[in-house]
Amino acid sequence: MPTVKRVIVGTAGHIDHGKSALVKALTGTDPDRLPEEKARGITIDLGFAHAEWGGVSFSFIDVPGHERFVRTMVAGAQGIDIALLVVASDDAVMPQTREHLAILKLLDVRHAVLVRTKSDLVDTETGGLVEDELRQLVKDSPFERAPLVAFSSVTDEGLEAVRAALLAIAVTLERPGRTERIPRLALDRAFVIKGFGPVVTGTLDGGKIAVEDRLVIVPEGHEVRVRRIEVHGEERTEAWAGERTSLNLAGVEVNDLRRGQTLVVPGSLVPSTLLTVELQFLPSMRAPLVDGARVRLHHGTSEVGARMALIFAKGDVARDSVNPGETVIAQLLLESPIAALRHDRFVLRRPSPAETIGGGKILDPARARVRARTGLSTEAQQILAHGDDEAVAGLLIREAGPAATNAAALALRLGISALESGRHVDALLRRGEALRIGGGLVAAARGAEEMSRRVDGIFAERKRAGAPSLALPRGEFLSRLGVGLSSAAAEGWLGILAASRKITVDGDRVGPPGGTAGLTEDATGFAARVAEGYHRSPFEPPKSFDLARELGTKPAVVDGLVSHLLKSGALVRLSPDLVVHRETLLAVEKKLEGVRGQTFRVGDFRDLLGLTRKSLIPLLEYFDQQKKTRRNGDVRVIL
Repeated sequence: MPTVKRVIVGTAGHIDHGKSALVKALTGTDPDRLPEEKARGITIDLGFAHAEWGGVSFSFIDVPGHERFVRTMVAGAQGIDIALLVVASDDAVMPQTREHLAILKLLDVRHAVLVRTKSDLVDTETGGLVEDELRQLVKDSPFERAPLVAFSSVTDEGLEAVRAALLAIAVTLERPGRTERIPRLALDRAFVIKGFGPVVTGTLDGGKIAVEDRLVIVPEGHEVRVRRIEVHGEERTEAWAGERTSLNLAGVEVNDLRRGQTLVVPGSLVPSTLLTVELQFLPSMRAPLVDGARVRLHHGTSEVGARMALIFAKGDVARDSVNPGETVIAQLLLESPIAALRHDRFVLRRPSPAETIGGGKILDPARARVRARTGLSTEAQQILAHGDDEAVAGLLIREAGPAATNAAALALRLGISALESGRHVDALLRRGEALRIGGGLVAAARGAEEMSRRVDGIFAERKRAGAPSLALPRGEFLSRLGVGLSSAAAEGWLGILAASRKITVDGDRVGPPGGTAGLTEDATGFAARVAEGYHRSPFEPPKSFDLARELGTKPAVVDGLVSHLLKSGALVRLSPDLVVHRETLLAVEKKLEGVRGQTFRVGDFRDLLGLTRKSLIPLLEYFDQQKKTRRNGDVRVIL
């Protein structure tokens, strides 16, 4: 990691209030780089500069102050650590001053230095009035106690005071977890350097990027390779979160690169087209915004069209609009994908009449469309809006239901590493809120109740259908249990249900718990009588019709009971036409023990056992399979 602390500073304020002159005085670099900017004396695109003092490297992003370039200002303000909110001494607070301040608040910028520029143009009394107006402007904002410095680009009065104020904030500035976030670079410039090829610049939002890394361009999905990295003109092998960096890319043409794209690590992020968000509308919004209204979303350096859909809790009275100053939960349906993560901030503008109407934070970048009929519970809204990542992980696990989820899927949804996601899962497991069901899957602990209800329903249905046995073949049971589940989840729940004694698994059969071996109460007695019928006729099995008449039931029921008795081992099938009772076989085995080691022909077995050839041949073949006898030509050795 870099040893020098790096801080991003962004300017804000009305056109021609001296933002660029202030940056030039602080860094020695003119951020206005375009010929048109120099000719007209105004900033129309983002400008960049940097300087270092007090052991801190400051990266400056200079934004245009004209109303027509608000979207460019928003792109520059994303991700800054400290704002330089500028007001000219000879002009005081103006419309774009107010709009830029609103944008900084919406983007959750918490630190600022207030600068009264052009201080040489007014007397002390007038300067004091402008400062009072500026203080009044930032009242009840995060910048209420921000340092205020008077500055002149002509005399350099106040320059060192601005530097000192920036440094005082920078040394205490903390961005916890920034390096643990996934690497993400929102492009703000793309150009060609002769001999090197395409170069992009941006502020690295999280993690690190290294030379030879493979990255993906969102939304296009094109894969590129990092050939070279520079941070403030210094060639490096890697760039870290919070640094302004330029990347020389291979595998792409400069014409395919533009502001608004984002570079991410392959597989670390699923581009979003539907965002669940908390929206805060500005009190200055000119008119209410109707449900379903079209808006422009500014996120990172991207700008996309979107449609707003309000979210209500089930039972709430639906509304068709939101008023200025309100905060609501909503979904934004985007016209094109963006590289969004939970906690990201954004700004909303109304396309016509053009105005900044609000903004907010992304609560969930991958939630399915919330329909008006079902809504989103108040509890879920509160957890998404105010809960930490662990609380949201618990919510997502509960919402997954019996289908379950895993730490990797949660990491994608939360925008964190799989390791961090695993820690949250472990905490939920320890508290008994979740349980592992195998195959890396984790489900809500209360999901076991639903699966128990499913099991009860399966057995109840068997009973209503008059099946003699409640037990089912394993495959059939899983298909009924796992409706809507993956095979891994269904198998996992089978193990959980067996361990909790909600079911009995016997070989390839799954039945209810207890000693009934899956038979209904009535069928248990019938099964015993069927078995007795086979026991009475050792090698002349009774017909299903005869047993059914004896029992007062249907032949199909008898066939089902025979199938159950074969599965349980009470009956044994020697051939397609010959089924015998287990006790019958044990009696024959006892006779063979008396002649163990001797060699018998088929006739000898017939004389010993008193059986016809029709029954004897299947019996001997069964004993061969069971290693009770060993055939050698026309004779068998009794083992």
